[in-house]
Amino acid sequence: MRNKIDFFQERTDNLNQQINILNSKYSRVSVYRILVFILFLVFSIWSLKVEFLGGLIFSVALFLIFFILLVNKHKKIRQSKVLCQKLLEINQEEIKRLRFDFDGIFDGKDFVNESHPYASDLDIFGSNSIFQLINRACTSHGIGMLKSWLESPTNEQTIQTRQQAVKELIPLLEWRQKIHANGRGKKIEKKNELAFYNWLEGDDFIGNRIIYKIIPYVVMVISLVLIGGILYEKLPGFILLFPLIITVFFINKIFDYSRNTYNVTTTAVQILESVENIILLIENQKFENEYLNQLKNQFFALTQVASQKIMDLRKILELLNLRWNGMYHILNFLFLLDYIILAKAEKWRARYKHEISIWFETIAEFEALNSLAAFAFANDSYTFPEIMDKPFFLHGENIGHPLIQTEKRVNNDFSLENRGATCIITGSNMSGKSTFLRTLGANAVLAFAGAPVCAESFQISIFHIFTSMRTKDNLGEHISSFYAELIRLKMLLQQINDSQPTLYLLDEILKGTNSVDRHLGAESLILQLNEMNAFGLVSTHDLKLGELQKTNNKIMNYNFSSSIIGDEIVFDYKLRDGICESTNASQLMAKIGIQIKS
Repeated sequence: MRNKIDFFQERTDNLNQQINILNSKYSRVSVYRILVFILFLVFSIWSLKVEFLGGLIFSVALFLIFFILLVNKHKKIRQSKVLCQKLLEINQEEIKRLRFDFDGIFDGKDFVNESHPYASDLDIFGSNSIFQLINRACTSHGIGMLKSWLESPTNEQTIQTRQQAVKELIPLLEWRQKIHANGRGKKIEKKNELAFYNWLEGDDFIGNRIIYKIIPYVVMVISLVLIGGILYEKLPGFILLFPLIITVFFINKIFDYSRNTYNVTTTAVQILESVENIILLIENQKFENEYLNQLKNQFFALTQVASQKIMDLRKILELLNLRWNGMYHILNFLFLLDYIILAKAEKWRARYKHEISIWFETIAEFEALNSLAAFAFANDSYTFPEIMDKPFFLHGENIGHPLIQTEKRVNNDFSLENRGATCIITGSNMSGKSTFLRTLGANAVLAFAGAPVCAESFQISIFHIFTSMRTKDNLGEHISSFYAELIRLKMLLQQINDSQPTLYLLDEILKGTNSVDRHLGAESLILQLNEMNAFGLVSTHDLKLGELQKTNNKIMNYNFSSSIIGDEIVFDYKLRDGICESTNASQLMAKIGIQIKS
C-alpha cells in the first residue's frame, strides 16, 4: 500500500512540474500577443501617416494571422493546463483514499436510504463509505450506474463479464484518468444534463416551415447587395432600413425561442466538449475484451463517428452562445443569424437525439467499469471473487473490511453454506462482532458489483443481502428502537422468497426488550429462518442462543473474545469456534467509575 501512495505521489509531483511549465508558456504567449498588438499599432499608424495603404492592409492581414495563431496557442495551453490540474486532483484523491481520508470526495449522501435491504448498515453510501472508496465517475449517468451496481445484485454472467472487462482496464491508468479528468468539468452537473436533455426533447420552432428556412438567406443576399451599394456610394445609407424592418419582424417572432434555447444550451457546450473528448478517448482505444468492444461500437455508425457528431453540435451551439456579444446582434439584424443557427441545431436534434442517450449511457458504463478498475489498481492485494453456480455458498480466506486501514485491519477465514444454515456469533463488547458482519456484507456487495474483494480468496454464490444492524427510534413517528427493529425483521421475512436465496446479517437482534422476551423472540426467529430460503449470521450477547446447536445441525457457533492484561482489555478481533467464554462488560463499567460489587 505504501508503494501505491509513493506511486501516486510521484505522479502528482510530475503533474505539478507540468503545470508550472505550462504556466510559463501561457505567460510567454500573453507577452507575444501584447507585442504583436503593439507592433500592429505602430506599423498601422506609420502607414497612415505616410499614406501607405498597402502597408496598412498588409499589417492588418499579418496581425490577424499572428493573432489567431497566438489565440489558438493560448487556448491549447489553457486546455492542457486544465487537464493537468484535473489529473493532479485525481491523483491527490487517490492518495487520500489510500490513507482513508475521504474529506472532499463525493460521498453520494443523497443515495442513503434507511429502508434499503443493506446499503445503510453496510456504509455503501455517505461519509466514509464504499462508494467514496470506489467511485471515479463524474457524469450523473455514470454515478447513477455505479450506484445501481452497488445496491442491486445481478446474475453470474453479468458479474463475470464486468470482471473480465475490469481486468483489461486495470493497467490502462493514463487512459482511465484522462476519461475521469474530462468528466470533472463543473458544468457536468445533473441539473445541466437534465436541461440539455429537455432541450433534446423540445419542440421545433423552425421545423419544416419553408419560409423560416428561406427568409434568412433572402435577407442575407439583400443586405449584402445594399451594403455593397452603400460602400461604393451607389445607394444612400438609409436604404438599409428596409431589410431591417423585415429582420426586426422575424427576430421578434423567434426572440423568446432563441433566448430560451441559449439559456438552456449555454452549459451544454462545456458538457459536449467533455463528452466529445471522452468519446474520442474510447474510439481511439484498442480493446481485447469482447464486452468493451461492444460498448465501443456504440459510438460508430456507417457515416460519422459519435465524436464527430458531438463536435458538430458543439460548434453549432458555440455560435449561438455568441449572443452575449453585441456584434452578434448587429449581424443578427442584418442576416437573421438566429434562424440559420437554430435551424442547424434543430436538424441535428432531429437526426441524432435518439443516439445521444445511447452515447451517454455507454460513457456511464465505461465510467462505472473504470471506477472498479481504479479501485482494483489502488488495491492490488485484493482478489476477484469466484462466482459459484451452486446456491447458499460463501467462503473466504483472510477476509478483511475494505474501509479499515491495512495496518489496523484484522482478517479472518470464514465459510457458510447450505440452505437454512445460521452462524451464531457471540462475543464480548467491542470485540468485533458487528464489524465482522459488515466485513462479509461489504465484500459481498463488492463481489456482486464486479469489483475485487478484500480477501486472499473468495467464493460466493448469487443471493440477496439483508441486514439489520443500526435500527433506531423515530420520535416524529412515535417509533421506538425495538419497534423499528421489528419493522426491519418483518422486511426480512417478506423479502425471503423461493426465487433466490437471501443472506441475512443480524446484529444484536431484539436488543430493545427484556432478556426473557429477547431470548424467546431470537430463538423463534432463528428457527423460522432455518426453514426458509435463506442462510446467514446472527450476532448476540445471549449466550443461551448458542445452545441451539445441540439440537439443530443447521446452527454453528463462533465467537470473538477479549482478554484482560493488567488493567487493559485487549481485543485480537479473531474469529473462533464455539460460544464466547470471556466477558468484559463489568470491566468496562469499572473503567468509567462504576463500583462493581463482587
